[in-house]
Amino acid sequence: MGSISNVETAFAVGCLALAGPFVACADASFTATLTSYAAGRYEQCGYSAAQNWDSSASMTLWSIRAFQHTLTEASGAQSLTWCAEVYQGLDLGSSYTFDTVAAEQAPSGEVAPGPMGALKAAAVRDLFARWINASNGNINGAPADRDAKSAAFQIVLWELTHENFTANSPQGVLAQLSLTTGAFRASITGATADWYGSIVQSLGVGGFQSTAIEGLTSSLAQDQLRLVPTPAAFALIGLGGLLNRRRR
Repeated sequence: MGSISNVETAFAVGCLALAGPFVACADASFTATLTSYAAGRYEQCGYSAAQNWDSSASMTLWSIRAFQHTLTEASGAQSLTWCAEVYQGLDLGSSYTFDTVAAEQAPSGEVAPGPMGALKAAAVRDLFARWINASNGNINGAPADRDAKSAAFQIVLWELTHENFTANSPQGVLAQLSLTTGAFRASITGATADWYGSIVQSLGVGGFQSTAIEGLTSSLAQDQLRLVPTPAAFALIGLGGLLNRRRR
């Protein structure tokens, strides 16, 4: 995936990459059931929408599920998604209808923090491009690292979507990342903290990368982000399901 020189190019690349029947930027509906929590860990996180990005005011942290989600459609097709709203949730076994929107329009705004806009979306696309496997939606790397790495990815994503940045460039957004100050905070240790550091340090290196992602938004449920489904991805999902049935 190539580097981009500005936010507008990032958005254009994300849309053009999926020209045809799987366009990322056209609104549509998506109905699916939360069938499982995939890789991740519980982590201590907090959010206060009124705090400036560099605020050190006290904040309560809560044990929050920093997990990837598996959403399954009636056809059996599955999507691996990531939370875009830290304080709203999905219930296991419940079905939801989302609007599919451009990443810039997620979260939808019914609860804080509201739509991320172009600057944050450029950093979020870079995050997905570097760390999410385009063929299966999982975090890149060894399965043994998946829980800690997925939790770290989710925390970086929350920080990017929730922080009240004042920067006017994607690189400036990265310079204002901090888990100890601002509107979004987290207290992480061990492997999750190690992977968090590696993920943050990788962002923007050599230029901002882009990949096709979209938002899944709902006024009644936690908004999500995912790679835009492609025919190849659906084929892999179908093959994986067939192999799992044969193993049983």
